Amino acid sequence: MCRATDTLRMHLYVDTADLDLIETYARSGVIDGVTTNPSIVAETEYTYHEVVASIAERIDGPVFAQVIADDVSGMVEQGRAYDAWAPDVIVKIPATTAGYEALDRLRGEGIRAGVTVLFSVSQAVLAAKNDATFVAPYVGRLTDAGEDGLQVTRDIQAAFDAYGFDTEVLAASVRNTQQARELYRAGVDALTLPPSVFEASFDHHKTDEGLAGFRDDWGDRGDPLRADASEDQR
Repeated sequence: MCRATDTLRMHLYVDTADLDLIETYARSGVIDGVTTNPSIVAETEYTYHEVVASIAERIDGPVFAQVIADDVSGMVEQGRAYDAWAPDVIVKIPATTAGYEALDRLRGEGIRAGVTVLFSVSQAVLAAKNDATFVAPYVGRLTDAGEDGLQVTRDIQAAFDAYGFDTEVLAASVRNTQQARELYRAGVDALTLPPSVFEASFDHHKTDEGLAGFRDDWGDRGDPLRADASEDQR
């Protein structure tokens, strides 16, 4: 099970529905929860309910589930249903006019929900004014569109810090470790990383080189826990 870092402001999520990967990252103790979306769930052979329930069984932290409806009543209905699927579900609502109304209704009922598919500071501030649990600026997609996705996310974080909003800035659509590093430096509240970026975050070629050197120096001395290991070499 992962250890949720409730005493820390920064949260790290993995963006996947791959249960084996989720279990692996949970055992490492570094993830605080899992984000999903319709595209990720559609790649599986399971219903959205089955995916969320299965993830919730494997982690000690929130599971983010995104509504598929585009009208207010449909989003509210789905958000209520998602909230009942597991004890720690956070509903993802699109940054649309209907989405903000649905968000207001869900938050009024005490359901944790926030805004996703978000691309501007203005959208983020409106969500925070609406007591959103989180906002998810799409860093990579902003960059693909010719904007500075990192700077937009920094600006959102700065605005939230200035106003004292409790809403979490959750950077999404992170494409590589360089983007992740810049977001860490900016002190963004939270990141969700796809498995490819997560895997790359664990690795560094100098670590591999250093470990190879230690193994070479140790040679065939055997298990260091054996009291007679050094005797075998004499």
